[in-house]
Amino acid sequence: MVEIEEYQEKDIGEISDMIIRNIMEVDIKDYGKEEAKKLINKYYTKDKLKEEFKERTKVYVAKQNGTIVGTAGIDKSWYNDDGEYWILSVFVKPENHKKGIGTKLIKKVEEYAKEINAKKLIVPATITGCEFYRKNGYKYVNDRKELNKENMYMMEKIWN
Repeated sequence: MVEIEEYQEKDIGEISDMIIRNIMEVDIKDYGKEEAKKLINKYYTKDKLKEEFKERTKVYVAKQNGTIVGTAGIDKSWYNDDGEYWILSVFVKPENHKKGIGTKLIKKVEEYAKEINAKKLIVPATITGCEFYRKNGYKYVNDRKELNKENMYMMEKIWN
């Protein structure tokens, strides 16, 4: 059984290793080895994650038998102060893809977003990940499927 709980600093090594594996085994197909390494060094080393997660509004982990199999975070928008939040660092161990873990994490983040009266969730989706978000009710920002300068698709979910 998979349980979703709040991240603890002691989890950082396991989270970093899982994210790096995901990038090197899954995302590398879309971005290539050099881009994958740049992404890891810019955002996903243990030290970078530890600092980043201190600033995040909330970070969750999915655990199965005590082992971390996924993660997802939410942070207040640094662009808008009108109830906009960003979903960040959503990853699931490659061998656990397509088992509903990512959806469980997204639902937990959305539940929290509603508790704090978020009006809109934005997610920078990888090329591989954009279909996952579409299945979870996200649409392309401005209805335009185009890659940004970081080769991500910007997707959103808005509550009325």
